[in-house]
Amino acid sequence: MAEMIAVSLSAKIAASLSAPAAVELSSLFAIRSGVAAAARELDLLRAFLRFADSRRGTDTPAAAWIDQVRDVAFELEDVADEYSFLSGRGFVRGCANLGAWFALSRRLRRARERLRELSVAKEEYDILPAVASAERLPAVGGSATVISLKVADTAHFLGEEEIVGFAAHRRLLIEWLAEDAEPRRTLVAVLGMGGVGKTTLATSVYKELAASFHFDCAAWVSVSKNFTTEDLLRKVFKELHRDVHTGVPTEVDEMNYRSLVEALQGLLSKKRYLVLLDDVWDAGAWYEIRSAFVENGTGSRIIITTRSQEVANLAKSTRIILLQPLSEKEAWTLFCNTTFREDTDRECPRHLELWALKILDKCSGLPLAIVSVGNLLALKEESEFAWKNVYDSLVWDESSDHRIGQVSSILNLSIDDLPYHLKRCFLYCSIYPEDFFVKRKILIRMWIAEGFVEEKKDATMEDVADDYLDQLVQRSLLQVIRKNEFGRAKRFQIHDLIRDLIISRSAKEGLFVFSKCTATFEANCNFRHLIIDQCRFSDLPTPKLAFLRSLHGFKTDLDASLLSQFRLLTVLSLWYIPTDKLPSSVTYLLNLCYLGIRSTLIKELPHELGRLHKLQTLDAKWPMVQRLPCSITKLKGLRHLILLRRQAADFRYQFPGKSVVLPDGMKNLTCLQTLKYIEADEKLVRSLGSFKRMRSLELSGVHEGNLIHLPSSISKMSRLTCLGIVSRDDHVQLDLESFSPPPLKLQKLTISGRLIGGKLPSWFGHLSNLMQLQLHSSELKEDSIRLLSSLPKLVDLSLMDAYKGNSLTFAAGCFPVLRKLKLQDLANLTHLEFQKGGLVNLHRLILGKCANLMTIPQGLEHLMHLRNLKLSEMPSELTENIQEVQELVGNHQDAGHTTIVKVICTQNECLLEKKIHTNLRTLQK
Repeated sequence: MAEMIAVSLSAKIAASLSAPAAVELSSLFAIRSGVAAAARELDLLRAFLRFADSRRGTDTPAAAWIDQVRDVAFELEDVADEYSFLSGRGFVRGCANLGAWFALSRRLRRARERLRELSVAKEEYDILPAVASAERLPAVGGSATVISLKVADTAHFLGEEEIVGFAAHRRLLIEWLAEDAEPRRTLVAVLGMGGVGKTTLATSVYKELAASFHFDCAAWVSVSKNFTTEDLLRKVFKELHRDVHTGVPTEVDEMNYRSLVEALQGLLSKKRYLVLLDDVWDAGAWYEIRSAFVENGTGSRIIITTRSQEVANLAKSTRIILLQPLSEKEAWTLFCNTTFREDTDRECPRHLELWALKILDKCSGLPLAIVSVGNLLALKEESEFAWKNVYDSLVWDESSDHRIGQVSSILNLSIDDLPYHLKRCFLYCSIYPEDFFVKRKILIRMWIAEGFVEEKKDATMEDVADDYLDQLVQRSLLQVIRKNEFGRAKRFQIHDLIRDLIISRSAKEGLFVFSKCTATFEANCNFRHLIIDQCRFSDLPTPKLAFLRSLHGFKTDLDASLLSQFRLLTVLSLWYIPTDKLPSSVTYLLNLCYLGIRSTLIKELPHELGRLHKLQTLDAKWPMVQRLPCSITKLKGLRHLILLRRQAADFRYQFPGKSVVLPDGMKNLTCLQTLKYIEADEKLVRSLGSFKRMRSLELSGVHEGNLIHLPSSISKMSRLTCLGIVSRDDHVQLDLESFSPPPLKLQKLTISGRLIGGKLPSWFGHLSNLMQLQLHSSELKEDSIRLLSSLPKLVDLSLMDAYKGNSLTFAAGCFPVLRKLKLQDLANLTHLEFQKGGLVNLHRLILGKCANLMTIPQGLEHLMHLRNLKLSEMPSELTENIQEVQELVGNHQDAGHTTIVKVICTQNECLLEKKIHTNLRTLQK
């Protein structure tokens, strides 16, 4: 963790101390130059910090040393942020507080002295960088890597009862390996998070096939993180000789890389071979050894197990198996098979079922955790008292009982493998409560506010942070719950065991504390981030938290007096807060970069909000704020402004939301990238031309008057990718033809309102980057549909009360990449037809509230890739026809073309849902 601070401190100094007042004051107290020099000294220790971190669990002096370096790094960060805070008050007011400046200068001097002492101490305690000490570092039997290898080895000796939940994956894997007629050497990948059962699955299949006559020879090799190419090749060579009576040639241990490759090529040249490379962390491992695996046209197969999507991508997308945690039923079966393996029936006694379910819930479907805790319980007395003790002490920590600690060790490997910039971002995910859905854009904006993200030459910080998130997903550390229309991850969740680990690690590093009104703080604690969930501030102890950097409150009362203590706060994020007013003390948090009041009952923001000159994000989606204070126009560094007010003081109801009126003078906010759900007026529309960095813009209340200036303003937004235009009412006619030049980089476009003549503007045909289009109340004619049909990237189209014709035909060749089509509130539609060769990639079709569409759409059977058909409040004649077809088809369906049909109809104000598996090819017969 100290390494992370060391790396980021220099960048933070540059950002924090660049204000004019800071530059002027620095000459008086030499703080700027002193902190910069300390950052350089800390940077020189980075190699030692990285190595000491790796020896934490096995080297007490190294652990103590790095803790002290971390404390000094925190102190230097505090000095930099305090300096930024004081200078943010302006030169005159800054000079008036001379006592604070002299105190800060003394703190800096002491911190630098302590840093120099620690630099000397590393030599005294023989704490050397990894390269210098690698040869004499003893192997540690309890290390994560060794534990991982032992767990992998035990997979060879598991009984059938210990392999649960993989039946379908197992059949598929055997099919790819043994039954596929492809003669070329083929790679197959098994992907998943640590402990999910990749090795168990792959090894069970490997054992079966290696013992059969499908392959001439086979090798099982654990790659792990710390491999050398020569050692890996030697392992493969020795494994291939296990069944050879002559044994392994003695000279193999002396062979170099070239000799090993040549030897393996000679051995495999005419054989059909099966190789399992277990636990591959880096795609480079394959590139370094693949020359040894000859392509001889015999149908050889190579299995790779990995936690990394990047490694899995070495195989074709059709040859990758993604393992997920077990279902509740599968988890219960594995738990009983493990815990009661000596019992004939392997059933849990009834009096222990409650505690069994509680314990199993903590395992979150992870096979390794289930087996580990099952082995532990197998040694305990079968009493409620004994099992309750296990439940109460069940902490996923490496210091736990070795049966439980190995779970943490293996999961921690994934976290330890992260580079520093990803590790600090991932540990920051500790802020989210259990089962909370992580929202992509909110998280990356917080990372940026915390200073975790560096802007690169050809990319914004948002782009860089987006890449960070993607890398965490690729490494199986974040689970994608929902994707947006473009296939990009939109909502994430952290596996409960991983979440427990990062909370534990963050707390040990002095970074985070998570409270549900039960937190206890040491008198001298120096936590950087505080998360308070479902409690009142008055219930909490009041420790010294002057150096707090972020405060996250979930369903928690807001105490203004407590908030005023956090002078260096950078992020303030409040969710479901019942208070109706944001306290004025917020305006004294001069380092604040992120202010979030999502889904709160706050009605008013402080008048002096403009004091927060460093504010980058104001996220006010779903509070009750009606207007912003005029001082917001002073926030020249603001990048994201999201405003949408709720109408009812009830957290259960959000929709419909209302847009918010902005004050005059918004043209000063030239850094804005996001401006959403804003009420359009003439002054605002004129000022939009100043926002040349704008990427996402959504306007409500648009009418003919402000449409005059809108085209010229938007034409200046060369980076615009998302645009929403909502008319004031049904009487407004939107004339969009005059947009010149049109926003050709648009990826997402929403238009709500009547289009003149029922026609889309001619420039629509040039939106070659458009991926999502939503049209409401547009009164389109069929020629406009044809205009859209050739867009090369359009994957999502919604027409809601947007088409007035009674017949709609999707011709051959139209919408070549469209995956989702929604037709709703098309009151006149009586005939819908899909011609062969059109919509060839459509996966999802939604028909809703089309009152006159009573017959099954013609040509529905031509939608060869349709997987979901949803009928929402459609005429009963249509829904009954589809259900009748299902009854006639019975079991004689074409398994290769099955669609899930979901029928939703209003009955007694309830939603009735039915799922039908039907063969669309029979619908017209």
